[in-house]
Amino acid sequence: MTVYANRRALSSADGFDDIFEMVKSATERSLKLHRAGLTLVLGDIPNSVGAYHEMGSNAIVMNRNLLRIVEKISRSRPKRNAYVFMILLHEYLHSLGYTSDRQVRELGKQITDDYLGRRHMAGAMAVRPLDQFFPDLGKLSGFRDKGEYQTIRRFDSSSTPYIA
Repeated sequence: MTVYANRRALSSADGFDDIFEMVKSATERSLKLHRAGLTLVLGDIPNSVGAYHEMGSNAIVMNRNLLRIVEKISRSRPKRNAYVFMILLHEYLHSLGYTSDRQVRELGKQITDDYLGRRHMAGAMAVRPLDQFFPDLGKLSGFRDKGEYQTIRRFDSSSTPYIA
C-alpha cells in the first residue's frame, strides 16, 4: 500500500484491532520483525503513563482515562486513531525487546514516517509531548485509579483467529 492509502486506512480505522494490524504491518515492513499473540488491556493507571508493556508478558496495558480524555477533546477520528497508533506502536516495539524509551521513540518516528509519511501527526506524537496535540489534556487528566482493567476481546485477531 502507498503512504496515502495507509493514511486513509488509519483515518477510517474502526477499533483497536484494525489499528494494531497497521502497527504490525508498518513494523514488519520497516524492521522485518513480527510478534503474535498480544493482548490489549485498558486499565486505570496513573496518567503520567500512556501505556506499558511488561517485558516477557503478552499484554499491552493502555491508560483508559487518557484514552477517554483524548476521545472527549478530539472531535477528529483521524487524530484519535493517530494517538492509538502511536501508543500501540510504542508498546509493540517494547514487546519486540526494545527497552530504551528513547530508542523506541526514534524507531516509532522512523516507522511512522515510512508508513504514513513524514508529515503525519502520529510520527510527531511519537517524539513530542502529547499536550502539544491535545492542549486541554493537563486540565482533564486528574488521576482516577479505580484499579479496574478491561481486556479487549478482539485484538491481534490475525495472529489468534482461533480465539472467539
